[in-house]
Amino acid sequence: MSSETARLSGKGNLKKILSWGFKLGLGAVAIYLILQKVEIGKVGGYLRDTHWGWLFPAFAAFLTSKIIAAYRINHFYRSQGLQLDDQRNVKLGLLSMFYNLFVPLVGGEGYRIYWLRQRFETPTKQLIWASLLDRVSGLAALLTLAIISFPFTSFELAYKPLSLLLIPVMYVTYWLVSRWLFPSFQSAWTRAALLSIIVQFLQVVCTYCILLALNVETQILDYLFVFLLSCLAFVLPFLGAREMAFVFGADFLGLNPDLSLTISLLFYLALALTSLIGLYFLFTKIDFPKKNAPTQ
Repeated sequence: MSSETARLSGKGNLKKILSWGFKLGLGAVAIYLILQKVEIGKVGGYLRDTHWGWLFPAFAAFLTSKIIAAYRINHFYRSQGLQLDDQRNVKLGLLSMFYNLFVPLVGGEGYRIYWLRQRFETPTKQLIWASLLDRVSGLAALLTLAIISFPFTSFELAYKPLSLLLIPVMYVTYWLVSRWLFPSFQSAWTRAALLSIIVQFLQVVCTYCILLALNVETQILDYLFVFLLSCLAFVLPFLGAREMAFVFGADFLGLNPDLSLTISLLFYLALALTSLIGLYFLFTKIDFPKKNAPTQ
């Protein structure tokens, strides 16, 4: 390795470390702010009284949502001529989740793009756009379910049903912008949008099972609505962003912040368990020939 290459590599590693350190600092601030809003003793009490049997269907719903999400992003890949079978893509998705949660200096999306570039001729820029559009599709589905649930919540606001009009406006805008800026991905738009609704609905099912596990009998739709809004915090890539959004959103809307944090922690548990499945594929290689490898 030349000295210039080593220098550039060192700068890249330093940038990653500084970025990770910044995110860690933001995560620490988020945790501190959460602790100012809740009573840890009450959160512990909710956890002790949890009916853990309900967490199995919660975990199953979350895992299924991530499997379907892998099918979703594969539609974006295929629109660019990248032919990766769904089974391998599911494995790659679970492995990237493991990297994202447990190997922050590498990151899930970075690893996924690296793996694909080693095996396909698709330009890196197109892979990055595919990941971005996959996230935007998920964001639109989140907002859709939040808007649909809003008129049925107990929050007092005049003309709540009119919020439903935002859905067609949002999707028409999304479709037009996608067609204008990313025309080569347009063939994947409809299927990705439909799969996104299924993905987010399954995560709502996961949260509903968690509410049942916590014996929540009132304001269920209120908690589900705030949960959907808190998931928008995935655009903030640091630990505790969703939990902070859930706790502060619940407090602002008159819900129980201690219960909200408990719900968020159990949802995070489902995320962590699903991500740990990816550890298996770290040691069991996802078999696929590299683009320069000789064929038999």
